[in-house]
Amino acid sequence: MRIIVFDDEKSLAHLGLGILSVMWPWIWIVFTIYEVVEFCYRWRKGRREKIGEFIGDLVEFLVGAGVAGMLLCPSNISGIAGIVVGVLG
Repeated sequence: MRIIVFDDEKSLAHLGLGILSVMWPWIWIVFTIYEVVEFCYRWRKGRREKIGEFIGDLVEFLVGAGVAGMLLCPSNISGIAGIVVGVLG
């Protein structure tokens, strides 16, 4: 299976929704329901979405959420950096 990430124009929307989901967690629920429906009933293009595209859309969303989480919670980054510095001496 090949996972396809950032493959179409909706990829930036997935990334943006991931960023917004850090502030409004209900977006995660709506996005997940939308993606499952899109995966099961791909009526717009006349073909079903491949599993690699489905997982790629979820990865795009999670990348956005991860980046926003790191930017909005810098204490987590400094905590991780402190652990790395402590381990490396």
